[in-house]
Amino acid sequence: MDKDFQDIQQLDLEESNNQFSGGQPPSQTFPKRLCSSFHLSLLALSLNVLLLVAVCVIGSQSTRLQEELRTLKETFNNFSSSTLVEVLALGSHKGSMSDKLTSLEAQLKKQHQDVTADHATLFLHLKHFPTDMSSLECNMVFLQSNGTKCCPVNWVKYGGSCYWFSRAGMNWHEAYAYCQLENAHLVVINSWDEQRFIVEHMSPFHTWIGLSDIQGPWKWVDGTNYEHNYQHWGMAQPDNWQGHEVGAGDDCAVVLANGFWNDKFCAELYHWACEMKHNITV
Repeated sequence: MDKDFQDIQQLDLEESNNQFSGGQPPSQTFPKRLCSSFHLSLLALSLNVLLLVAVCVIGSQSTRLQEELRTLKETFNNFSSSTLVEVLALGSHKGSMSDKLTSLEAQLKKQHQDVTADHATLFLHLKHFPTDMSSLECNMVFLQSNGTKCCPVNWVKYGGSCYWFSRAGMNWHEAYAYCQLENAHLVVINSWDEQRFIVEHMSPFHTWIGLSDIQGPWKWVDGTNYEHNYQHWGMAQPDNWQGHEVGAGDDCAVVLANGFWNDKFCAELYHWACEMKHNITV
């Protein structure tokens, strides 16, 4: 009991000393520490809650972004597929258009060629129209006069002569005889104008004319002087070529399609032209 009393005294002494010294009573230290720990725990809990909320928000945003990314990928894939289809279709359409353009170009080229040919034919007809009209008129006069005036039917009037042009081939001797039966002779060319007239009517065929050297020197069938008359031989012609191995040289004259004369083997087959002088009154 004495010990208890001593302890009580000791406590009173310590309390009295604390009051005089102005210090904090020991009983206030523990609640303060307890309050500080609570604040720290509350702060940590708040931070955890905020962190959890942030994680949830970020997770939600990530899910939404992933969904949007997936949608964008699908949209891009669909766009790429549709674009590829359109590109392929455009390429096919381009190929089809190219084929159509090529076809149209070919048609246009053909039409241009046809128009050019028609124009050339029309120009030729217009060029010969006066001659054709004159020949038609001459044919009528010939029929009306019982053959005593103008050129025979199917003969062409030019200058002071009538001309007939074959549409088949004979050798020179047969052509010569044919013209004789028509009271005519193989054509005798006396000028460049007559030469051009013959070529225009016979082109593109080679044509026998009434010139030969069968009897030695070159002679016209109507007796026209060869040396002083018009001539239009090609280069190095006449050459009396004998390479045909038939025992004779080239003895008969032909007008080639280009207008130049050439001596040919008389047995060859060519077109020919007959000429007759006539008292043309029309």
